[in-house]
Amino acid sequence: MVLETKNSVIGFFICAALCISCGKGGKDASVVSIDTKSIPAVHTENIRTLISDSGITRYNLQAKVWDIFSHVDDPYWYFPEGVYAERFDSLFQVEGNIKADTAYYFVKKELWRLIGNVFVKNMEGRTFETTELFWNQRASANATDAFSTREPVKITEPDGTVIDGRQGFKSNQSLSYLVLYSSGGELYFTESDSIKNDSIQ
Repeated sequence: MVLETKNSVIGFFICAALCISCGKGGKDASVVSIDTKSIPAVHTENIRTLISDSGITRYNLQAKVWDIFSHVDDPYWYFPEGVYAERFDSLFQVEGNIKADTAYYFVKKELWRLIGNVFVKNMEGRTFETTELFWNQRASANATDAFSTREPVKITEPDGTVIDGRQGFKSNQSLSYLVLYSSGGELYFTESDSIKNDSIQ
């Protein structure tokens, strides 16, 4: 992925590896090592950024705080004060949006973990509300596990119909094909409907 900053973004790069305190006359010195893995390589505040994939702008990301941890075996981004993102199609039309209280993005896996009050809306107007959601950006367009959670999820259709996935769901990238776990309520769908109900005891 290539990051393209839309507004000015202030990055604070932390380079300290050692903290040396000296005693009188410099004779007594103690060296304290700092665990750089626990400190973000970049700390950014109040950002609005466009993210490109293969040279095509795909996402508009906004966050109050964005910390990048690149000195770890599995590099990740951390959004402790929430994140909001819009996804674009090839014609730059908004396909959907996501927001959450807290978020992690694991760079190598291209995997998001969204936590808290997670809200997602797809292009058809279907919305999802849950407390934890995983989004695998690496999954193909037709993969049925691009989005997934094992937490209860409330799904609201554009016509107002509410569906409860008591043990979560999984879905393709466009959130148009769903597999619900232990769904509740009386649901009626025709063969053309995209929702499949898998009840797990």
